[in-house]
Amino acid sequence: MNNLTSTKFGTFIYYIINTFADGVHRIASSFPRAFLYLLLALLAPVSQITSFPRNLLLTLLPYYIFLDVFLALMLVFLFSDLRRISTLYSFSTIGFYNTNGACPWLVHRSTSDGVTTYIFQCRGLPLDCWNERKKDLESAFDCHILSINYADGSDNLFEVKIFPARGALPTKISAPQFSPDDFVVKLGVSFAGEYCINFNSLPHMLIAGATGGGKTILCRWIIYQLVNKDALVYLIDQKGYVDYRDLREDCRCLDTDEKILDGLQSVVDDISRRMELCRVANISKISDYNQLPNIEQQPPIFVVVDEANCLLDPTGKGKAEKDFISQVVQHLLTITRLGRAAHVHLICICQRSDVNSIPGALKANIEIRITSHCADKESSMTILGTGDAANLPKIPGRFLSSDGTEFQAYNFSCPPGKNL
Repeated sequence: MNNLTSTKFGTFIYYIINTFADGVHRIASSFPRAFLYLLLALLAPVSQITSFPRNLLLTLLPYYIFLDVFLALMLVFLFSDLRRISTLYSFSTIGFYNTNGACPWLVHRSTSDGVTTYIFQCRGLPLDCWNERKKDLESAFDCHILSINYADGSDNLFEVKIFPARGALPTKISAPQFSPDDFVVKLGVSFAGEYCINFNSLPHMLIAGATGGGKTILCRWIIYQLVNKDALVYLIDQKGYVDYRDLREDCRCLDTDEKILDGLQSVVDDISRRMELCRVANISKISDYNQLPNIEQQPPIFVVVDEANCLLDPTGKGKAEKDFISQVVQHLLTITRLGRAAHVHLICICQRSDVNSIPGALKANIEIRITSHCADKESSMTILGTGDAANLPKIPGRFLSSDGTEFQAYNFSCPPGKNL
């Protein structure tokens, strides 16, 4: 115990010395800082010379020299990054240090779009330890942690991305690693931390918002997570997959009336087939069936409908087109009514969500609803059942969900580490 205590004291002295060295470096590397430092350092001796009689000054000269040198040294700390000491204190409050008693040392700090990135250096604290103490770290730093990873490929450097527990949400957040849980999909960050949805409990989703609100980026991020969880994704997009070109190989793409009807019919047939498997096995849902030995696994199925208002709105359409829309709606209704137990899910994306664009019976079966800023309270009421989305900031990627959660969606352009 005594050795550990002395080691902690020793590392604290080490951090003090490094903070001092940082101040010296900052002063030496900037002429304005150097000038200001010399000006402040000379205040004490100049005031002594002008304020005290010469005989008294000569008598107390050794003490004045000591005091002036001490004050000059202390002034160096004013020019250093004192956050190093504050982070040391934060770590010490939760006992976060290695076996030698050394807390992580702040190497670099930067802020962009409301997200602060810290680079810490520490030996003997593996990444698993950081993640296990994530809640404690959030409490100590009064923040929400977005991610903790190794920095620059070093086992001793750690990159921690955070945003304050109180204040404004970040406006641009890079997409993290997806959740390992089968049905948990990460959407973004809220004032309470990372915001996720679980399709196992809330199987169907509606994303609404005007052009430029960020719904396509959010939908791409959701699809990327789903295909990486080995889900079977049917993507309905009549615009030629302009926004999903890099994800087409991972989805079953339906872009013509014939393909859409055949694909939806195939999904409906799959629901019936899965329910029959459950009936024969005397169980109620396909997730329980997947736990049985020596059976073929049944992956979750997601039907993603982009620009659903264009697909489902019968306004101005001829009889043949209305018949097609009616068949599509019936298939989607079957999916929303019976899909939960079969792990078949529907995600609709639309610019608006009025009666004509999304049939009321279909919308009533969709539990998860989110929207970007709405032009008026009536539009917000139509989507969420409240007028709150009219007060939502007009920030790309900012959404409000039907459970009242405001969140900033992750900014996803292509799979991490790949240049598509």
